[in-house]
Amino acid sequence: MMKYYLSISILLSTILSLLLGLGNFTSAITTAFSQEEFNGNTEYPYPVLHKIDLSVHAIEKPGGDLYAYQLDSHKIYDPETNLLLNDITDRYSNGPTIPGPTLMIEEGDSVELTLTNPEETGVPGMVGIHVHGIDYPLASDGTLKVVNGLRNEGVFPGQSITYHYSAGPATAGTWPYHDHTLGLNPTGMNMNGAETLGLFGNLVIDSHTGKTVALVDGKPTIVNIADISKDILCYVTDDAFWCDEIDYRNFAEHKALWENPTIGARDGDLIRFHLYGMGTDFHIFELTGYDWLDPGTTQIIKQKKFGPLENHVFTIKAKNGIAEYRDTITSHELSGLKGSFVVDSNGQSIQGQSPLEVFN
Repeated sequence: MMKYYLSISILLSTILSLLLGLGNFTSAITTAFSQEEFNGNTEYPYPVLHKIDLSVHAIEKPGGDLYAYQLDSHKIYDPETNLLLNDITDRYSNGPTIPGPTLMIEEGDSVELTLTNPEETGVPGMVGIHVHGIDYPLASDGTLKVVNGLRNEGVFPGQSITYHYSAGPATAGTWPYHDHTLGLNPTGMNMNGAETLGLFGNLVIDSHTGKTVALVDGKPTIVNIADISKDILCYVTDDAFWCDEIDYRNFAEHKALWENPTIGARDGDLIRFHLYGMGTDFHIFELTGYDWLDPGTTQIIKQKKFGPLENHVFTIKAKNGIAEYRDTITSHELSGLKGSFVVDSNGQSIQGQSPLEVFN
């Protein structure tokens, strides 16, 4: 498990180095990241079972409450023996966050996720989790019966529900999870749009190869995921970047960065950005002074347009100086959809504005 225990095999690294040495980068990408399995079986190096407990809480804010997911427990088990391998709960931010806690797993892993809607501090109606990208049975779809034909897969205050997922072939990527029961209240009235009030987060499924692609010194380069210094994960809503950070130089600490934070890095760090559109608007993202690879291609770009429910993930090598991340659509930039990317000897991010009071 690259981010937990073990690194990728020396043999795979050697093969990739030889491919790069031949100068055939496109062929190397295809070989390294192909998910097609002709024999119907996939060999994963270190598959584990993640047992995750989340709860949902109200966050008081002038003009109307927000709601947010909170990480209560994340433990990793051997899926065959159920032996506890690691408890990584203390890596996460304390309390509910927007976006919700970023869940990091790997192809081959399975997940048992229990969501609780507390009686006093939770969502007044039904709440659930619908996740994209990963495999699951119908009973873990996290939607209403009118959609899935089985049952309402959410919970009212005082209830819990458990979902089961498995990261099979071709699931590697960054995927959103969010409420999809849309705040159904006990009378059956549908309160549309609950997910835009803060009920969203990221699931990152890393490739079982332990590799990804980055733009390093102007060249497309295959890099070890274990060499990434930070993951920066931002939902781009209609009026703000809502961000989370995982700092691997600090024991994979998760830090809620809230709205339009100052993102920090050190010179030479590999930084992986994960952007996801939430709301109704389209966005044109730019990181001033930086180019990066358009995912799945060798094309080098300076901007990327994406809309609601679209994501964009890229990895760069940080360089000393101050840049700006922003949505270049004029109305969005004027409304404050921007922040600083500061690369210096400190490398620390600075949280942006957060809701004023959390109900504990």
